[in-house]
Amino acid sequence: MTPGELGRGDPLDRAVPRRRGPAGLGRLDFLLRTRGALGLTATAVPALFFVPLGIVLGPHVLDVLSLNTLAHLDAVVSVALATLGIFVGLALDLRSPRERRLFWAADVESLVTIGTVAGAMLVLLAMWQAPIDGPLVSVALALGIAASASSGGAAAADGNVFHRLASHIAELDDVVPIAATGFVIVAIQGSTVTDIIRFAAFTVLLGILIGVAGWLLFEQAHDVAEQGVFVVGAVVLLGGTTAYLSLSPLLAGMVAGMVWRNAPGRAGQILGDTLRTIQHPLIVLLLLASGASLEWSRLAIWLFAPFVLFRITGKLLGARVARRLAAPLEAADLGVYLLPPGVIGIAFALNVQQVASPITGSALLTAVTVGTLACELLALVELPRAEETA
Repeated sequence: MTPGELGRGDPLDRAVPRRRGPAGLGRLDFLLRTRGALGLTATAVPALFFVPLGIVLGPHVLDVLSLNTLAHLDAVVSVALATLGIFVGLALDLRSPRERRLFWAADVESLVTIGTVAGAMLVLLAMWQAPIDGPLVSVALALGIAASASSGGAAAADGNVFHRLASHIAELDDVVPIAATGFVIVAIQGSTVTDIIRFAAFTVLLGILIGVAGWLLFEQAHDVAEQGVFVVGAVVLLGGTTAYLSLSPLLAGMVAGMVWRNAPGRAGQILGDTLRTIQHPLIVLLLLASGASLEWSRLAIWLFAPFVLFRITGKLLGARVARRLAAPLEAADLGVYLLPPGVIGIAFALNVQQVASPITGSALLTAVTVGTLACELLALVELPRAEETA
């Protein structure tokens, strides 16, 4: 997906034309064509396949991805998270009034979902007296953020304008969750309110500084190979620095991507051309790592079912509010398009696991990852049905 292209067709969309076929094939087509996040092309790899594969390859089955291997992959995961944030930042374009209206609608929907899930989980965690190592509010907010992101693009190539608008809103609601990660990643480590604000601001500043430095280097590169070296260096610097400081690579990457998207010259195009080749391996890495890292515990089981239930509730409530700001969309139809969770929630849960205590981080990652699979299965059933009745 080239920078600035939001919900419109891209070369990969045109290369894989949409076909109406038998119900089962249509649902498989929907699953394979779902975008993992804003800025990624359609046909992103499905979580329903790669998370179970990660479980099989993980330490509890074949032990190919052993605990030692996963520990060494931590740095690579941080770079992958920063890259995912860059994709979102590169694709965010709010210059037209229509884009801004849809963006605000997506923001409202995300905030409603975060509030619904976080509020419900906070009450339940307090009632259960759950064995949380860290502030309950931060854990509840982390679950709300992981629940709020949606994936779009399943209907982006469809000629139906309502399908395209709904898919577009689903893509745009990745932005608020990523912005909120800058606060929650610090808060879940037990920091004070002052430190949370200070380190979140520092994360944004870090993204801006690396973005400006990268822009200056990209513009001075003499050839494609040199550009590639500078791009990889900037991305590794984003992921490595935020990992070392226990900050959010997703937020730093998104801010840097926005700098490159709006900077004069060809920085956005250079980043898009270079990183587009690794977007699917990137998602595969994140999904395999999350599957291999799953550990069932009583706390994870407690979190799983409410996470799925209140995510669906929050999406349906958010759709009712967002439709008033966006377009003449039926609230029920919009809510169905917001059900596919994409990869942002799993990516954020992996980031939480890196900085939280082992008990809390593992339980949250397990609940969010398995909850994501459950929501994907539900969307696999409901979205084709909604398209058939539209």
